[in-house]
Amino acid sequence: MKLSDYKLIIFDLDGTLVDSKMDILNANNKTLKRFGFKPITKAQVKGIVGQGIVGNINISLKMQRRTASEQLKKEMFKYFYNFYKKNLFVKSTVYPGLTNLLKALRKRKIKIAVGSNKLENLTKIVIKQSKLNQYFKIICGGNTFKHKKPHAGFLNAFVKKMKMKKKDCLFIGDSEHDYEAAHNSGVDFLLKQNGFTQKPNSFFKCPQFKTYKSLIKKIDGKRTKS
Repeated sequence: MKLSDYKLIIFDLDGTLVDSKMDILNANNKTLKRFGFKPITKAQVKGIVGQGIVGNINISLKMQRRTASEQLKKEMFKYFYNFYKKNLFVKSTVYPGLTNLLKALRKRKIKIAVGSNKLENLTKIVIKQSKLNQYFKIICGGNTFKHKKPHAGFLNAFVKKMKMKKKDCLFIGDSEHDYEAAHNSGVDFLLKQNGFTQKPNSFFKCPQFKTYKSLIKKIDGKRTKS
């Protein structure tokens, strides 16, 4: 796989560009405890990320075999949202080597964008606070289009927005939600390993990479072990 073969590369956010699990875990657990539920563990956090705040809450409750009324879930959503918006980049970090890759892609005039299931305004705040806004001008979230990942409509709408052909686009993500979104829409996919998924690497039938340092070597097709 040569990254230089693509005209547009779309990146997922959490677990792909930014290691945000501790800030998400903090907001999630504060919400759970505020409404009388048990917090989840660090080992469980990878299982809740990827479907937005509503998904975080629903999966966390399911892990505890607990349920909540729709009204209570709305209150939990509001609490989570307000807390997370103020604390979304406290312990989060940009993955090593990422900025060098983005500079190399920009030098080659390859367009880059962000496609996350996180609400668009929160996604933009993370990109700004992580200082990645100098690279990303097109940022779409889970409420940007009619559908979110893994529905085919998410990437279909994204590609249409960018006025691109699917064969010229690559989606880079870290989870089954990203993988299935690409598969459903017919866009090429590249997996960032060690992201926010509980699926083994063998689940993903696609090219994969471990570090951004190794990915830089693949821009023009040079082989690397990782």
